[in-house]
Amino acid sequence: MPDKDDRIESTSLVEFFKDRVHEAIQNQKVRAPEGVEFYLVTLLKDYLKEEPRQEVLALLLGEALSADFHSRVTLFKRIGDLSLFTAGFFPASLQRQLVDIDYYVQMGGSAYGSLAQLLSRHSAFEEIYGELARRFVSYVDVLSEVSEKTDLLSPADLLRIYETWLKTGSERAKLKLAQEGIIPVPAVTRKPQ
Repeated sequence: MPDKDDRIESTSLVEFFKDRVHEAIQNQKVRAPEGVEFYLVTLLKDYLKEEPRQEVLALLLGEALSADFHSRVTLFKRIGDLSLFTAGFFPASLQRQLVDIDYYVQMGGSAYGSLAQLLSRHSAFEEIYGELARRFVSYVDVLSEVSEKTDLLSPADLLRIYETWLKTGSERAKLKLAQEGIIPVPAVTRKPQ
């Protein structure tokens, strides 16, 4: 049973993130159902208190595809949550990795979509997971704003935001660059001659 200090810390984190997530959703002009907003707050509270660990999304996906119903639900939720949290709150951790933010966006959106399908007849969470699947990049942007509120932008941060915009088409990343005086231009690809 959690002691009184754990409950106070947990409540404080919920209040802290509730305000920041709500503000970010308004700034991003995302029409988020109330359940999704609460889900994001809970995700941040839980993941920031958790001991960091490396997990390979593809291995989790492999486990999920061959698991029983309850394990599949747990694994798809873990893939979606881990992808959303990492891509939104710690995108810099993906630099110089074998996989990049677009991999996390694809894996997370797909996992939440699979979860919504699995729960279509079993849970009120179907709507929340379906929304997270459909607008995954928008919710990555929301978590990115929450994360960035405490940091000043360095040149490396600006480059990361530009790369995010190139890979995902994020409207928030485009606006953030414009606020810094940078007009993002898509990369030109040359056709072989």
